[in-house]
Amino acid sequence: MNRPIILLTLFLTMNCFGQDKFVIKDIVGQDGFSKNDFRINSNNIFEDSLYIVSKTCNGEWGGTIKFKNKKTGIEYSAASTCAVVVNKLNGKYYITNTLAHMRGFSEILEISNPELMVVFELPKPRNRKAIVKYVGDDESTSTNGTKQLVDSIGVLILASFPYNGQLYHIVTDFKKTFLTKIENNRFLTIDTVSDKSIWTYNPEVFLKNNGQMVVLFKNQEVEGVLEIFENQITVRRKK
Repeated sequence: MNRPIILLTLFLTMNCFGQDKFVIKDIVGQDGFSKNDFRINSNNIFEDSLYIVSKTCNGEWGGTIKFKNKKTGIEYSAASTCAVVVNKLNGKYYITNTLAHMRGFSEILEISNPELMVVFELPKPRNRKAIVKYVGDDESTSTNGTKQLVDSIGVLILASFPYNGQLYHIVTDFKKTFLTKIENNRFLTIDTVSDKSIWTYNPEVFLKNNGQMVVLFKNQEVEGVLEIFENQITVRRKK
């Protein structure tokens, strides 16, 4: 599948959005983080009254997002490498994909109607005499029913979240971490979240009942928790 590659371009636009729109804190010295502190379902990543949304991921060999209709039981799917979080905004679904492979890449997909995607079916084995499957064989390659809003190399998205009718993204360029939004198929920087590169190989997002988003991160340089609640963004890093 050939797709246009848009390299990350970050524009400092603080004056356009107002310096007090988001409250950002980067706290160092908070110890004792553990995934066991949170209940996380790594497969079913979203659910509303219509669909149960799940994901699969085989890294550079592909990934899939699946929408299962609660009434009919039919499951619809599309290529999605690899889904971090699903947000629903103004009746549309937004899939945040990111993959920490080589230079890293990130993608945002918009899905207006999941039932325009293809019905999910496991592919037939490549060898008729024996069941032979290769890594990624079970992943969808279809883009039906999806609209790509951005596709960038050299960046990773730790989380995406809605606020005041707009979708925002926490993005790193492997040097620093930024709060961004998408305009004209590019990430526009609103503010700096951290002077460190906040990312993880397998992002896991947890939503509390009050709407707070919690993301655990760990790489060779930094480890901790990202907390997002409305316009408040807090990074809690170990020393």
